[in-house]
Amino acid sequence: MRRSSVVFALLAIMACAQPSSVKTYLFLGHPYRWIGSGDRVDPRVEELSLERYDQIFLGGDVCAKATGRRETLAYLDSLFRFENGNVHWAWGNHDVEQGHEDWLLQTTRRPEFYQVWLDGIALVVLNTNLLQWPNARPSEEFCLRMENQYAMIRDLADTVKAASHVLILHHYCLLTDELTENTYGLDTVFNYYKPFLKMRCRPDDATFEQAIYPLLVKIREKGIEVILAGGDIGQRSKAFSFKTAEGIWFLGSGINNSADPAYAPAYVTNFDPDSVLVFRHEVERRKLSWEFYDLGEEGL
Repeated sequence: MRRSSVVFALLAIMACAQPSSVKTYLFLGHPYRWIGSGDRVDPRVEELSLERYDQIFLGGDVCAKATGRRETLAYLDSLFRFENGNVHWAWGNHDVEQGHEDWLLQTTRRPEFYQVWLDGIALVVLNTNLLQWPNARPSEEFCLRMENQYAMIRDLADTVKAASHVLILHHYCLLTDELTENTYGLDTVFNYYKPFLKMRCRPDDATFEQAIYPLLVKIREKGIEVILAGGDIGQRSKAFSFKTAEGIWFLGSGINNSADPAYAPAYVTNFDPDSVLVFRHEVERRKLSWEFYDLGEEGL
């Protein structure tokens, strides 16, 4: 009995001593190459060792004209290898403005918005191109897509229990000046800050702050961390993080320095080093941390 107890104790100590499984996730926001025909990412992104990361998160505007030609998506497929199933793309405006959303669906093998599980993390990928301004008159079909996206988040808020984190990928800025208590002028952070984006086609109570933010607070009140990562950033700032009073994290990371400063338009105001965001997920410890790195920094 004594020997069995000792062996059991040794096994327990050895199990505790084993390192936790750690996975890394790379987030790239606004990574398109500024010059050229709109069919390439920033050359520094092409040089990244993408195979080092367990998951790749794309925050939108991957190419300036991502769906202009099928060959562009074939190039992106060769770079990110969507068939591996570990790439998640939150569409930006440059990704869809040429039309052909069906090409995106075929290439990525993913719907326009969805939720998947990553070792205890509920990953939510939004299509913020569906968000509407108050004066817009979307079609019935468009409203149905908006409503389905809203329902996905509502249902997650109602049912999620076992997740350690809810991580939401998006393109357009969802945070508002009001939620930051006017700590930031968000028009100096995100490339395009448009408050009052509509999450639903309802005439009222449909903005992100009204319709979605309370659902995120509901999730947080269950003891689940909630983090949003936005990719429409890089022209006015490179890295951004803010935690609201309710404990919701908003992050942003972006790339833009393939633009020539001598010919950059007035709305490009920041040529500090471009930023990428790396998440570190300690699976057994149910811990998710993150750090910003300069694009091109050694070790990426």
